[in-house]
Amino acid sequence: MNPVEHVISTRQAEFERAFEAAKQSSTTFETKLNERLNATTEQKTTSIQTVTDAELNRAREVYEALINQADNTSTTIPNTTAETTATETKPTTESTNWNNYQIKPISAENEGKYSELIKTAAAKYDVPEALIKRVIQVESNFNPSVVSSAGATGLMQLMYGSNRTDPATNIDSGTKQLAGYIKKYDGDLKLALAAYNAGPGNVSKYGGVPPFKETQNYLTKIIE
Repeated sequence: MNPVEHVISTRQAEFERAFEAAKQSSTTFETKLNERLNATTEQKTTSIQTVTDAELNRAREVYEALINQADNTSTTIPNTTAETTATETKPTTESTNWNNYQIKPISAENEGKYSELIKTAAAKYDVPEALIKRVIQVESNFNPSVVSSAGATGLMQLMYGSNRTDPATNIDSGTKQLAGYIKKYDGDLKLALAAYNAGPGNVSKYGGVPPFKETQNYLTKIIE
């Protein structure tokens, strides 16, 4: 082999080795690149899936909580509505604070006595139940048979009328009389009670609560 051919042969061998190395490097690079891309895609997919599952679980929890809340609300709404309706339609006859006067409570031993009769009369004549109860306690201490020295009879100590010892009749008549005085004095409970105790003539005569010790004590026993 002459020198020229030897150089050519040597160069060709170097070129083929370099080409082969480059080819192997390219293949290796492509392989690594694909692996990296696949890994990244898989990682992204896994991450996305994980996040999606977490969000779905959270959404499911929120949804179930809302459903449970809705169920509870739907269960309690009728009761709340009923309570609200009852509050709105509940007569003011049970109030212990009426027209700027505080009605004193009755003793515990008398609670519940003649409650239905009192409730009926209160609703019928628009008089506070608390007031009827307190008047009965002060007048007779809930004794339907008591008669005063002046002839006042029964629970609300009526001076006139038949069957005054009958609780139903007595409470109805006494409440009616008290309601008439409340209307007469434009809701002034002090004047109404003074008239119930001392008579409307004395209220008119003295231009207000009569100066009678009994009447003044009577008022302090019922209202503040």
